[in-house]
Amino acid sequence: MKTLSWLLSRGFTVFFLSLSFVAIITLNYDANKLLLWFLLPFYAISLALQFFLPKIKKPLEKGELATDLISNSVLTLVNSLQSTGLAAIFALGSSSLLIEAGWIDPQWGLSNYAMWVQVLVGVLLLDFFFYTTHRMAHEVPMLWRFHSVHHCAHRVTFLNAYRVHPIDAMFRRFVPLFFVLLTGISEQALVAVAVIGSVLGTITHLNMDLKHGWLNYVIGTNEVHRWHHSSKYSEAKNFSVIMIWDHLFGTYYFPKDREMPERTGLGDETNYPRHSYWQMLLLPFRWDRLKGDKNDTRIAEQSSSTDAESIQEISAAKTADAS
Repeated sequence: MKTLSWLLSRGFTVFFLSLSFVAIITLNYDANKLLLWFLLPFYAISLALQFFLPKIKKPLEKGELATDLISNSVLTLVNSLQSTGLAAIFALGSSSLLIEAGWIDPQWGLSNYAMWVQVLVGVLLLDFFFYTTHRMAHEVPMLWRFHSVHHCAHRVTFLNAYRVHPIDAMFRRFVPLFFVLLTGISEQALVAVAVIGSVLGTITHLNMDLKHGWLNYVIGTNEVHRWHHSSKYSEAKNFSVIMIWDHLFGTYYFPKDREMPERTGLGDETNYPRHSYWQMLLLPFRWDRLKGDKNDTRIAEQSSSTDAESIQEISAAKTADAS
Protein backbone atom coordinates (compact mmCIF):
# COMPACT_ATOMS: atom_id res chain seq x y z
CA MET A 1 0.00 0.00 0.00
CA LYS A 2 2.84 2.38 0.85
CA THR A 3 4.49 1.65 -2.49
CA LEU A 4 1.23 2.35 -4.36
CA SER A 5 0.73 5.61 -2.45
CA TRP A 6 4.29 6.67 -3.25
CA LEU A 7 3.83 5.94 -6.97
CA LEU A 8 0.48 7.73 -7.11
CA SER A 9 1.73 10.80 -5.28
CA ARG A 10 4.64 11.25 -7.68
CA GLY A 11 3.29 9.88 -10.92
CA PHE A 12 -0.43 10.73 -11.03
CA THR A 13 -0.15 14.11 -12.73
CA VAL A 14 2.52 13.15 -15.26
CA PHE A 15 0.70 9.91 -16.12
CA PHE A 16 -2.70 11.47 -16.79
CA LEU A 17 -1.28 14.52 -18.52
CA SER A 18 0.70 12.23 -20.84
CA LEU A 19 -2.34 10.00 -21.30
CA SER A 20 -4.37 13.03 -22.36
CA PHE A 21 -2.04 13.57 -25.34
CA VAL A 22 -2.28 9.89 -26.28
CA ALA A 23 -6.08 9.98 -26.00
CA ILE A 24 -6.38 13.17 -28.08
CA ILE A 25 -4.39 11.65 -30.94
CA THR A 26 -5.81 8.12 -30.68
CA LEU A 27 -9.42 9.33 -30.58
CA ASN A 28 -8.71 11.70 -33.46
CA TYR A 29 -9.66 14.93 -31.67
CA ASP A 30 -13.26 13.75 -31.33
CA ALA A 31 -14.77 15.72 -28.42
CA ASN A 32 -17.55 13.22 -27.68
CA LYS A 33 -15.24 10.20 -27.68
CA LEU A 34 -12.69 12.02 -25.53
CA LEU A 35 -15.37 12.86 -23.00
CA LEU A 36 -16.71 9.31 -22.90
CA TRP A 37 -13.50 7.29 -23.02
CA PHE A 38 -10.98 9.56 -21.34
CA LEU A 39 -12.33 12.51 -19.35
CA LEU A 40 -15.22 10.76 -17.57
CA PRO A 41 -12.99 7.82 -16.45
CA PHE A 42 -10.34 10.36 -15.38
CA TYR A 43 -12.90 12.27 -13.30
CA ALA A 44 -14.17 9.04 -11.72
CA ILE A 45 -10.65 7.89 -10.80
CA SER A 46 -9.77 11.32 -9.40
CA LEU A 47 -12.93 11.41 -7.29
CA ALA A 48 -12.36 7.90 -5.96
CA LEU A 49 -8.72 8.52 -5.05
CA GLN A 50 -9.73 11.58 -3.04
CA PHE A 51 -11.68 9.30 -0.73
CA PHE A 52 -9.01 6.61 -0.48
CA LEU A 53 -5.92 8.85 -0.33
CA PRO A 54 -7.06 12.29 0.90
CA LYS A 55 -4.63 15.03 1.82
CA ILE A 56 -7.10 16.58 4.27
CA LYS A 57 -9.11 14.11 6.30
CA LYS A 58 -12.17 15.63 7.91
CA PRO A 59 -15.93 15.06 7.74
CA LEU A 60 -18.08 17.00 5.30
CA GLU A 61 -19.69 20.15 6.65
CA LYS A 62 -23.48 20.36 6.71
CA GLY A 63 -24.74 21.16 3.22
CA GLU A 64 -21.26 20.99 1.65
CA LEU A 65 -21.85 17.98 -0.62
CA ALA A 66 -25.32 19.10 -1.74
CA THR A 67 -23.99 22.56 -2.62
CA ASP A 68 -21.13 21.10 -4.66
CA LEU A 69 -23.41 18.65 -6.51
CA ILE A 70 -25.93 21.35 -7.43
CA SER A 71 -23.15 23.67 -8.57
CA ASN A 72 -21.63 20.91 -10.72
CA SER A 73 -25.04 20.26 -12.30
CA VAL A 74 -25.56 23.94 -13.13
CA LEU A 75 -22.08 24.15 -14.61
CA THR A 76 -22.98 21.25 -16.90
CA LEU A 77 -25.63 23.55 -18.39
CA VAL A 78 -22.99 26.26 -18.86
CA ASN A 79 -20.82 23.69 -20.66
CA SER A 80 -23.74 22.81 -22.93
CA LEU A 81 -24.20 26.49 -23.76
CA GLN A 82 -20.49 26.74 -24.54
CA SER A 83 -20.57 23.66 -26.80
CA THR A 84 -23.62 24.95 -28.68
CA GLY A 85 -21.99 28.32 -29.22
CA LEU A 86 -18.74 26.78 -30.46
CA ALA A 87 -20.58 24.52 -32.90
CA ALA A 88 -22.32 27.57 -34.36
CA ILE A 89 -19.05 29.48 -34.65
CA PHE A 90 -17.16 26.68 -36.41
CA ALA A 91 -20.10 26.25 -38.79
CA LEU A 92 -19.14 29.65 -40.21
CA GLY A 93 -16.00 28.16 -41.74
CA SER A 94 -13.49 29.90 -39.49
CA SER A 95 -13.51 30.41 -35.74
CA SER A 96 -12.09 33.90 -36.19
CA LEU A 97 -14.64 36.69 -36.47
CA LEU A 98 -11.82 38.88 -37.78
CA ILE A 99 -11.30 36.51 -40.73
CA GLU A 100 -15.04 36.15 -41.32
CA ALA A 101 -15.39 39.96 -41.40
CA GLY A 102 -12.55 40.20 -43.91
CA TRP A 103 -10.31 42.24 -41.60
CA ILE A 104 -7.57 39.60 -41.62
CA ASP A 105 -6.39 37.45 -44.52
CA PRO A 106 -7.32 33.77 -43.95
CA GLN A 107 -3.69 32.76 -44.51
CA TRP A 108 -2.85 34.33 -41.14
CA GLY A 109 -5.31 32.10 -39.31
CA LEU A 110 -3.79 29.81 -36.68
CA SER A 111 -5.41 26.80 -38.37
CA ASN A 112 -2.80 27.07 -41.16
CA TYR A 113 -0.03 26.07 -38.77
CA ALA A 114 1.02 22.65 -37.51
CA MET A 115 -1.26 21.08 -34.91
CA TRP A 116 1.34 21.26 -32.13
CA VAL A 117 1.79 25.00 -32.78
CA GLN A 118 -1.97 25.57 -32.63
CA VAL A 119 -2.30 23.64 -29.37
CA LEU A 120 0.69 25.36 -27.77
CA VAL A 121 -0.50 28.85 -28.76
CA GLY A 122 -4.05 27.96 -27.78
CA VAL A 123 -3.07 26.73 -24.30
CA LEU A 124 -0.83 29.73 -23.59
CA LEU A 125 -3.28 32.32 -24.93
CA LEU A 126 -6.27 30.77 -23.17
CA ASP A 127 -4.35 30.69 -19.91
CA PHE A 128 -3.13 34.27 -20.29
CA PHE A 129 -6.70 35.55 -20.51
CA PHE A 130 -7.76 33.13 -17.79
CA TYR A 131 -5.05 34.66 -15.61
CA THR A 132 -6.33 38.14 -16.51
CA THR A 133 -10.00 37.45 -15.82
CA HIS A 134 -9.19 35.39 -12.71
CA ARG A 135 -7.07 38.16 -11.24
CA MET A 136 -9.76 40.70 -12.10
CA ALA A 137 -12.29 38.52 -10.28
CA HIS A 138 -10.18 38.93 -7.15
CA GLU A 139 -9.29 42.60 -7.46
CA VAL A 140 -12.46 44.20 -8.87
CA PRO A 141 -15.00 44.37 -5.99
CA MET A 142 -18.09 43.77 -8.13
CA LEU A 143 -16.52 40.70 -9.77
CA TRP A 144 -15.35 39.43 -6.38
CA ARG A 145 -18.96 39.26 -5.23
CA PHE A 146 -19.50 36.51 -7.82
CA HIS A 147 -16.11 34.84 -7.57
CA SER A 148 -16.23 34.62 -3.77
CA VAL A 149 -18.60 31.66 -4.22
CA HIS A 150 -15.67 29.60 -5.48
CA HIS A 151 -13.55 30.54 -2.47
CA CYS A 152 -16.06 30.01 0.31
CA ALA A 153 -15.34 26.31 0.92
CA HIS A 154 -13.04 25.34 3.79
CA ARG A 155 -11.10 22.80 1.74
CA VAL A 156 -9.96 22.40 -1.87
CA THR A 157 -11.41 19.31 -3.58
CA PHE A 158 -12.31 17.94 -6.99
CA LEU A 159 -16.01 18.66 -6.43
CA ASN A 160 -15.69 22.26 -5.28
CA ALA A 161 -13.44 23.03 -8.24
CA TYR A 162 -16.80 23.62 -9.93
CA ARG A 163 -18.43 25.43 -7.01
CA VAL A 164 -18.85 28.65 -8.96
CA HIS A 165 -21.47 31.27 -9.62
CA PRO A 166 -22.63 30.76 -13.24
CA ILE A 167 -22.00 34.42 -14.10
CA ASP A 168 -18.44 34.12 -12.77
CA ALA A 169 -18.00 30.86 -14.72
CA MET A 170 -19.16 32.42 -17.98
CA PHE A 171 -16.97 35.51 -17.50
CA ARG A 172 -13.81 33.51 -16.77
CA ARG A 173 -14.51 30.99 -19.54
CA PHE A 174 -16.08 32.90 -22.40
CA VAL A 175 -13.70 35.89 -22.36
CA PRO A 176 -10.52 33.77 -22.70
CA LEU A 177 -12.25 31.56 -25.26
CA PHE A 178 -13.28 34.59 -27.31
CA PHE A 179 -9.67 35.73 -27.69
CA VAL A 180 -8.46 32.24 -28.59
CA LEU A 181 -11.14 32.01 -31.27
CA LEU A 182 -9.96 35.29 -32.79
CA THR A 183 -6.74 33.52 -33.82
CA GLY A 184 -8.59 31.27 -36.27
CA ILE A 185 -7.64 28.11 -34.38
CA SER A 186 -8.99 24.85 -35.83
CA GLU A 187 -11.78 22.95 -34.12
CA GLN A 188 -9.51 19.95 -33.57
CA ALA A 189 -6.84 22.05 -31.87
CA LEU A 190 -9.44 23.71 -29.65
CA VAL A 191 -10.66 20.26 -28.55
CA ALA A 192 -7.08 19.36 -27.60
CA VAL A 193 -6.70 22.62 -25.67
CA ALA A 194 -9.97 21.96 -23.81
CA VAL A 195 -8.98 18.41 -22.83
CA ILE A 196 -5.53 19.45 -21.59
CA GLY A 197 -7.09 22.36 -19.71
CA SER A 198 -9.67 20.08 -18.10
CA VAL A 199 -6.99 17.66 -16.85
CA LEU A 200 -4.86 20.48 -15.43
CA GLY A 201 -7.89 22.23 -13.92
CA THR A 202 -8.94 19.03 -12.16
CA ILE A 203 -5.47 18.39 -10.78
CA THR A 204 -5.27 21.88 -9.27
CA HIS A 205 -8.16 21.08 -6.93
CA LEU A 206 -7.51 17.45 -6.04
CA ASN A 207 -7.56 16.67 -2.33
CA MET A 208 -4.70 14.19 -2.74
CA ASP A 209 -1.21 14.18 -1.30
CA LEU A 210 0.58 14.63 -4.62
CA LYS A 211 4.26 15.55 -4.93
CA HIS A 212 5.32 17.41 -8.08
CA GLY A 213 8.84 18.68 -7.47
CA TRP A 214 9.96 21.06 -10.23
CA LEU A 215 6.53 20.84 -11.93
CA ASN A 216 5.21 23.14 -9.16
CA TYR A 217 7.06 25.97 -10.93
CA VAL A 218 5.59 25.12 -14.36
CA ILE A 219 1.91 24.24 -13.88
CA GLY A 220 -0.72 24.98 -11.27
CA THR A 221 -0.51 21.75 -9.30
CA ASN A 222 -2.73 21.14 -6.29
CA GLU A 223 0.29 21.87 -4.08
CA VAL A 224 0.56 25.34 -5.61
CA HIS A 225 -3.16 26.06 -5.97
CA ARG A 226 -3.93 25.38 -2.30
CA TRP A 227 -2.21 28.68 -1.55
CA HIS A 228 -4.56 30.48 -3.92
CA HIS A 229 -7.41 29.46 -1.62
CA SER A 230 -5.75 30.80 1.52
CA SER A 231 -7.81 33.26 3.56
CA LYS A 232 -4.70 35.49 3.73
CA TYR A 233 -4.38 37.86 0.78
CA SER A 234 -0.59 37.80 0.98
CA GLU A 235 -0.77 34.07 0.23
CA ALA A 236 -3.77 33.93 -2.13
CA LYS A 237 -1.80 34.24 -5.37
CA ASN A 238 -1.22 31.80 -8.28
CA PHE A 239 -4.00 32.84 -10.66
CA SER A 240 -2.94 30.86 -13.73
CA VAL A 241 -2.74 27.19 -14.73
CA ILE A 242 0.49 27.55 -16.71
CA MET A 243 2.60 29.33 -14.12
CA ILE A 244 4.55 31.46 -16.59
CA TRP A 245 2.04 34.30 -16.15
CA ASP A 246 2.32 34.30 -12.36
CA HIS A 247 6.11 34.34 -12.65
CA LEU A 248 6.02 37.20 -15.17
CA PHE A 249 3.58 39.35 -13.20
CA GLY A 250 4.95 38.67 -9.73
CA THR A 251 2.00 36.69 -8.36
CA TYR A 252 3.67 33.31 -7.91
CA TYR A 253 3.62 32.11 -4.32
CA PHE A 254 4.93 28.77 -3.08
CA PRO A 255 6.68 28.83 0.31
CA LYS A 256 9.12 26.01 1.00
CA ASP A 257 8.70 26.01 4.77
CA ARG A 258 4.99 25.01 4.77
CA GLU A 259 2.81 22.60 2.80
CA MET A 260 -0.53 24.34 3.20
CA PRO A 261 -2.10 27.63 4.26
CA GLU A 262 -3.16 27.90 7.87
CA ARG A 263 -6.76 28.44 6.83
CA THR A 264 -8.67 27.92 3.59
CA GLY A 265 -11.69 30.02 2.63
CA LEU A 266 -12.84 33.63 2.81
CA GLY A 267 -11.23 36.30 4.93
CA ASP A 268 -14.65 37.57 5.99
CA GLU A 269 -17.48 35.04 6.36
CA THR A 270 -19.94 37.42 7.98
CA ASN A 271 -23.48 36.43 6.89
CA TYR A 272 -22.03 34.35 4.04
CA PRO A 273 -24.36 31.46 3.00
CA ARG A 274 -21.43 29.11 2.51
CA HIS A 275 -23.37 25.89 1.94
CA SER A 276 -26.61 27.14 0.40
CA TYR A 277 -26.24 27.23 -3.37
CA TRP A 278 -29.45 29.11 -4.09
CA GLN A 279 -28.62 31.81 -1.55
CA MET A 280 -25.12 32.09 -3.04
CA LEU A 281 -26.70 32.69 -6.44
CA LEU A 282 -28.46 35.74 -5.04
CA LEU A 283 -25.56 36.89 -2.85
CA PRO A 284 -23.90 39.28 -5.38
CA PHE A 285 -27.21 41.12 -5.76
CA ARG A 286 -27.84 41.31 -2.00
CA TRP A 287 -24.24 41.98 -0.97
CA ASP A 288 -24.81 45.38 0.66
CA ARG A 289 -27.72 44.09 2.66
CA LEU A 290 -26.02 40.89 3.86
CA LYS A 291 -22.54 42.25 4.43
CA GLY A 292 -23.53 45.44 6.25
CA ASP A 293 -23.82 49.12 5.29
CA LYS A 294 -21.95 50.51 2.29
CA ASN A 295 -18.85 51.53 4.24
CA ASP A 296 -18.60 48.11 5.85
CA THR A 297 -19.27 46.46 2.47
CA ARG A 298 -16.36 48.27 0.86
CA ILE A 299 -14.05 47.23 3.69
CA ALA A 300 -15.33 43.66 3.64
CA GLU A 301 -14.84 43.39 -0.11
CA GLN A 302 -11.28 44.64 0.19
CA SER A 303 -10.61 42.35 3.09
CA SER A 304 -12.06 39.26 1.47
CA SER A 305 -9.82 39.71 -1.52
CA THR A 306 -6.88 41.48 0.06
CA ASP A 307 -6.49 40.73 3.75
CA ALA A 308 -6.77 37.76 6.05
CA GLU A 309 -7.42 39.95 9.07
CA SER A 310 -10.71 41.25 7.64
CA ILE A 311 -12.85 40.85 10.73
CA GLN A 312 -10.39 42.80 12.85
CA GLU A 313 -10.18 45.55 10.22
CA ILE A 314 -13.95 45.94 10.05
CA SER A 315 -14.13 46.19 13.83
CA ALA A 316 -11.39 48.81 13.84
CA ALA A 317 -13.18 50.82 11.16
CA LYS A 318 -16.40 50.77 13.15
CA THR A 319 -14.56 51.88 16.29
CA ALA A 320 -12.95 54.75 14.40
CA ASP A 321 -16.30 55.85 12.96
CA ALA A 322 -17.89 55.74 16.41
CA SER A 323 -15.18 57.94 17.88
